[in-house]
Amino acid sequence: MKQFDPVKLGRTIIIELERGEPLIEGVCRELDKAGIKNAIIGSAVGSIQKLIYHYPTDMGQAANDEFQTISEPMEVGSLTGSVIDGQAHFHVIARGPNGVYGGHMEPGTEVMYLLEIVMIELSGCNLERRVTPEKVKKLFKKG
Repeated sequence: MKQFDPVKLGRTIIIELERGEPLIEGVCRELDKAGIKNAIIGSAVGSIQKLIYHYPTDMGQAANDEFQTISEPMEVGSLTGSVIDGQAHFHVIARGPNGVYGGHMEPGTEVMYLLEIVMIELSGCNLERRVTPEKVKKLFKKG
């Protein structure tokens, strides 16, 4: 287990993405415009029309993931995660007419009608994500 501190909450911004906008890329773009490198999702509501995600397929030491792309109308039931050093790590649960989908959201996921997301800045956060030999993105102190 690792613990990283001191991290304090900074500014809160609300981002509204519109139809066809890429969700991850749009959030990261707006955070960058606001000068925010590190943030957590406070709240998210909306719908998506394309979901690209992955999930683990076995209990092996190294990550072995299956990637899925779903194109149908979906309501976002849960969206959680963080942006660390400008890199998003979001997990989603979404419901569409053909099922419920959940996992690690990938770039290319698209908003349907709208998506409102509240992002809360993390101040004093000197972290980055690195891929480990087990193919897992983990947090490390910079430097």
